[in-house]
Amino acid sequence: MRVVVCVTQILDPEIPPSEFRLNAERTAAAEGIGQQVISIFDENALEVALQLRERMIEREQVEIVALTVGPSSSADVLRKALSLRADRAILISSEGGPSLDGFVVARLLAAAVGKLSPVDLVLCGRETGDWHGGQVGSFLAEALGWACVNFVSRIEVSEGGFLMRRQSDEGWEIVWAMRPAVATITNDEANVPRLPKVRDTMLAARAPIPVWTISELVGDAAELWGGSGRLRMRELVIPSTSKACEWIEGETVQEKAARLVRALQERRIL
Repeated sequence: MRVVVCVTQILDPEIPPSEFRLNAERTAAAEGIGQQVISIFDENALEVALQLRERMIEREQVEIVALTVGPSSSADVLRKALSLRADRAILISSEGGPSLDGFVVARLLAAAVGKLSPVDLVLCGRETGDWHGGQVGSFLAEALGWACVNFVSRIEVSEGGFLMRRQSDEGWEIVWAMRPAVATITNDEANVPRLPKVRDTMLAARAPIPVWTISELVGDAAELWGGSGRLRMRELVIPSTSKACEWIEGETVQEKAARLVRALQERRIL
């Protein structure tokens, strides 16, 4: 059984707000302001895949392939996946191309999954830890023509498919999906990401990572972007905040209270 885990590189969400800056075009974060890390929900997805392999060790061999779309620096998140014992990692290079949106990423991932065929299961984080779009998994399932189950926390292999524990508005549900399938993974106490071992981290740092180009996967890249355009970034703005302090004067507590009420009424707070 082959499981593909889609991961992505994002700016560390723990960066202090005081250090955050925008680029000159005000369309993205400025370069070099913080660390680039693997999206947390993608780590949950990788953990689900690792647990599935461990449970299947005596029944069926499971190969885990980590896949990402991005610039050459995205190889770092693939090495993180390898350090956690993913079997292979592949980078789909977007170097020099236009900015990516969820639709384009899903099309590229679908083409890569097709190239890796046969694939039994594709896992994505429920959303990225920066934009929280939550679109790629569903777009990917549509492009592949496979079933998609969202907000999954645990997966078991069942006859001809998978049993997936998913979160809903009413609680938890058990859903059966026919193989092959796509699942988006949510965080849960059952899939807390494990820590890599030092030896595995050292091996991952030296592991070769194949690079697939967009033209290899889809041919005419212009056609791919031309069919997108669902989301266009116009401008980002960092909200400005200000604070002011006003003393309420008065001879007595009652006088101060009355003036405070009037001040709140003038500002339409009361």
